[in-house]
Amino acid sequence: MTDIIKQLTQPRRAKALFKHANIEQLDRILNIVTEIKTEKEHDAQKQAEHEQQERKALEEMREEILNKGLDFDKLVSLMKPQRKAKKRKSTSTKDAPKTYRYGDNKTWNGEGNVPEEMQKMLDEGLELADFLQTE
Repeated sequence: MTDIIKQLTQPRRAKALFKHANIEQLDRILNIVTEIKTEKEHDAQKQAEHEQQERKALEEMREEILNKGLDFDKLVSLMKPQRKAKKRKSTSTKDAPKTYRYGDNKTWNGEGNVPEEMQKMLDEGLELADFLQTE
């Protein structure tokens, strides 16, 4: 409940809220609230009529199904939306971790600092691709 509704539903608070309002303002507020009440009653009546019509239509369909001797479970299974085949999640296509081979069968996985011996070779003009281990 909002704060204003709390105040209006308690007589003492409502009286304090409208303490400085004149008669014309109170009449205008009363008319607005009455219109809102009428609208809500009308909407509730329309909703009830709609639900009653829907219920009547469903009852008629039920009677028709029973009169024709149809299997209700089969009808329900036809009404359910067909499930689409789930797409399989693609397996990770991550490349195998790269391994670089240098020196006397020394390896480096590419993480962390480049080993000094390998860095010297890179400084001399070789490229990382030259050290890439292929299996």
